[in-house]
Amino acid sequence: MPAAALALLALFACSPPFPRQLLDQTDRGVAFADVAKNAESMKGKLVMLGGTIVETRNLKEGTQIEVLQKPLDGQGRPYLTDETQGRFLVVTPQFLDNAVYHRGRNITVIAEISGRRTQKLGEIDYPYPLLLAKAIHLWDPYAGSRFSVGVGVGVFHGY
Repeated sequence: MPAAALALLALFACSPPFPRQLLDQTDRGVAFADVAKNAESMKGKLVMLGGTIVETRNLKEGTQIEVLQKPLDGQGRPYLTDETQGRFLVVTPQFLDNAVYHRGRNITVIAEISGRRTQKLGEIDYPYPLLLAKAIHLWDPYAGSRFSVGVGVGVFHGY
């Protein structure tokens, strides 16, 4: 395979699963800690955040997803880590079935910061950054590396 084709394949393999035009409008340099601390003053800014779904609620006006924030890799996929800087809420006017968008699934969003919404988290009032979804990507469950090199006989289970 020519080097140019390999470079092109690598570029597409490592790019986030969002339209280029939307990515170009997104400020990827904004840290979640800044959003959590300054959500009100950052209203209108477009950011990419992700993590693990804690709860999905279907409301009259659409769907609200509570996400436990996780750092993102170069593709925008949340790392498989316990590292987190808090939680955030994503709202969309779309109906998203909570049987699909369920607890434990990894999600990445490009969303507009809308401010803050305080809700109960256990027995405390928790100030969630509130995001209006522009694009949502639900990741397939991670089943380990899909590429391997070896010698001998083996069985591929394809999970």
